[in-house]
Amino acid sequence: MRLQLALKNVYLHNVNHLKKIAMKKSIHLLFAAFLLCGLIASSGCKKSDATTGTLTLYVTDFYTGLPIVNEQVYLATSYANMQQGIYFATAWTDLNGVAYFGELPPLTLWYDTQHWQNWGAIRIFAGVDQYVFLYVNFQGKKAVK
Repeated sequence: MRLQLALKNVYLHNVNHLKKIAMKKSIHLLFAAFLLCGLIASSGCKKSDATTGTLTLYVTDFYTGLPIVNEQVYLATSYANMQQGIYFATAWTDLNGVAYFGELPPLTLWYDTQHWQNWGAIRIFAGVDQYVFLYVNFQGKKAVK
């Protein structure tokens, strides 16, 4: 009788131990399943890889700090193109001196204005909204060569 009771206790101990192991494995599997479902769900909500960036250019008078309103702003793909008046895109500044160019492909662009000699360049990156402040201080355009 004692032997039966001892064997029964050993059996119950082993069964309980196996249940704990199975429970741990099922918790790990359950965790892995939730993780996999989360990855699948989040990949469906994720934007596709960005292929363009945006450019917002603020044109401001260097001396007064006031916005330059109703000024045409040009983008060129090279300094030489900018000097020759060959532009990639153009926009007009609004009442706040802001010219928005929207979606642009990743490349380096030179920017210039219609009535000012100041200019600059910026590299556009995919998926990045970029803001440029152009403080103009020398009015009058050079003659196109």
